[in-house]
Amino acid sequence: MANKTHGSLASQAAAYLTESAGAMEGSNGIQQEIKRQAACLVEWAKERGLLLTDSCTEGLEKIELEPDTLEHAVYLRHSDRRVVKCTKPGKFGLGHGAGGQYGRHCDATPLFYLQRLELMNQEFPTDLRLEGIALENPDIEKQRNLKPYIVTSQRLIEAIDKNRQHPSEAEIAGMMTKLGFKLLPNSCYNWIREYDGIVVTDTKIRNFIVSEEGILPIDLIISRRRHLATIR
Repeated sequence: MANKTHGSLASQAAAYLTESAGAMEGSNGIQQEIKRQAACLVEWAKERGLLLTDSCTEGLEKIELEPDTLEHAVYLRHSDRRVVKCTKPGKFGLGHGAGGQYGRHCDATPLFYLQRLELMNQEFPTDLRLEGIALENPDIEKQRNLKPYIVTSQRLIEAIDKNRQHPSEAEIAGMMTKLGFKLLPNSCYNWIREYDGIVVTDTKIRNFIVSEEGILPIDLIISRRRHLATIR
């Protein structure tokens, strides 16, 4: 897998999509837009030697998730104690619903997912890294049935108490409030920080770990809202 130490691969890939594919920031892109960006992302990976196959997770310990987990297949890489996440083939995680309906998630564009990685690292000490773009059963020569997916990793965050791995909702609310966020109206899990327009959703207890460093998130949906007046 990739081991780039200079700059952020996620930000480089996002910039490439914006410049080459004319991609627009958004979370509810139609399937045609998702496929267009995905094809461009494959070209980016090929040019940089970051195109992977399903073998990239061979020998890794698969982590079984709850049945309603939709976004990733997750593995533990013992060699460097990092958690490897693969989006589902042909998909790039979840974003916000049409018209900025936070909490009503739908398929996200590759650009949204890459920007989400960057914002997670900006706001939380997750150390998320883009490792490459993989293809399920690739037929690159004929350019048929290509189902790219994004492979990332993050440092392993372990619970300080195995009997209490996750914080309470009140503890999560306290942490988010200290970071300057406030709950969106009529919402339990969706937060906004008005001065910079950052929105964080899906803040359920299972998406946080109580670690030696305090409460840390492991999987949130985060984006930047450009027009705050529409959600006040």
